[in-house]
Amino acid sequence: MSGMIQQEQQFNDVLLDKLVAHFGVTNIKKDGGYILRDGSLLNLNRSDLSNRQYHRAVAELLPKEMHGACDEITIVNLMTATGIIRYEARGRVHVATKPTQPQRRKLFEIMKYSEHSYRVLVSDTNAATIGDKNFKSPQAHELLQYFEGCFSGNQQQYRDDEFGISKEQDDIIFTFRPAQRQIGRYQPSTRTFTIMPEFEGSMALFKEKTAKLLQEESNVV
Repeated sequence: MSGMIQQEQQFNDVLLDKLVAHFGVTNIKKDGGYILRDGSLLNLNRSDLSNRQYHRAVAELLPKEMHGACDEITIVNLMTATGIIRYEARGRVHVATKPTQPQRRKLFEIMKYSEHSYRVLVSDTNAATIGDKNFKSPQAHELLQYFEGCFSGNQQQYRDDEFGISKEQDDIIFTFRPAQRQIGRYQPSTRTFTIMPEFEGSMALFKEKTAKLLQEESNVV
């Protein structure tokens, strides 16, 4: 098992080296697009209108097995594998792994003195949103507490609009919409909920949606 983990880490390191070799790094905040684990910025030339790169250009360099149902999931797969953080200098941050101290320090530098407020999204490894909060000139401890809450599981908040339910004969199917995946099932005959282990954190939302649907159906009757 440790050998497999080591191989995976080596693969992720090679992938990160490939991105750095292709795009380079920069100290200019408005040119970066990702914060690497050491706090440096992947250079997407975002301030150069003729040469600026978009996040899709990063996704295109990834191996096919990392591509998801949409670009957003592909980028989350990248962030999960490498630990990098996606950001836009005009007000958006997207995180999929717990930030390192150098990354938090860089985020603080970017956000603290910006005229923009920042929407900070946190995704789990499935690309499901577990945190969504706006910050304006935050204190360093505020960011730390927010990330700690999201990744410890204490403050995870799954977005209602990313999950849906539908009927399949008598059963109720729970779907993760961004990936178009069926992830859970409720069987009324046995009152049994089953869900894919990696989505276990969304079970409460599944039960809530199911109860609401059953209540609506009973009202119709």
